[in-house]
Amino acid sequence: MAILYVASEAAELKPLANLLTATRKLKWPIDYAYEGIWESRRMMLAANGCGPKLAAQAVEIAIRAVMVAELSSSRLEAVVSTGWCGALDPELRESQIVVASKILDVSTNETFECAAIGADGEFASGVVASQNRIANDAKEKERLCGLGAIAVDMEAAGVAARAKRAGLPFCCIKVVSDRAGESFPFDLNKCRTSEGRLARGKIVVQALTHPNRLPVLFSLKRRTESAAAALGEFLVGCRINTESDSTQAE
Repeated sequence: MAILYVASEAAELKPLANLLTATRKLKWPIDYAYEGIWESRRMMLAANGCGPKLAAQAVEIAIRAVMVAELSSSRLEAVVSTGWCGALDPELRESQIVVASKILDVSTNETFECAAIGADGEFASGVVASQNRIANDAKEKERLCGLGAIAVDMEAAGVAARAKRAGLPFCCIKVVSDRAGESFPFDLNKCRTSEGRLARGKIVVQALTHPNRLPVLFSLKRRTESAAAALGEFLVGCRINTESDSTQAE
């Protein structure tokens, strides 16, 4: 039995991987895939780039890998959308954990209920808005907050939809990387590839051609690293309700 954790970037999962034992790389055709053990619990970690399509693809690959018995774990218990999120609630701060009560797909208005968790650490709970673009500035975050959400991400709706189709319990556990009133120094959406991944080369070009933006970028890098570390510590201390009336499907 295993729980699948899906993020957009390897950096969001590596602090968690460092806490596990018996870690091994999985031969999956995605950016990052590992499995390991925490107190007899098997965890599979997958990152495939930002956006719902790439996230759903990671879930699909994991489900098929388990079905063909590539892994020693014989079944998925649950799927968790995890990683960084942007705060929409002004009260949320960097490195604060957000556990979604439900996911709102901004593009379709569809909602997905989330499984309950138990946790040793503190967390904020509420609706997480999920969209296929980076919430780049405070004005956009204010608009999304008006939908009743406390945070925004890019992958949860894609992960939730694929988990629902498979009849698997789903939950969303995120960590705040940027505040509600914070805007990025340039439009990060223009730094995405045609597939949706962030093109680091484009970010580097922006930084080199606009050196006044470097301090903000370095600060964001430090904060995201600290947030990922806080997320890893939280994830190993939480317990996910994996009860489901549905059976696993293809």
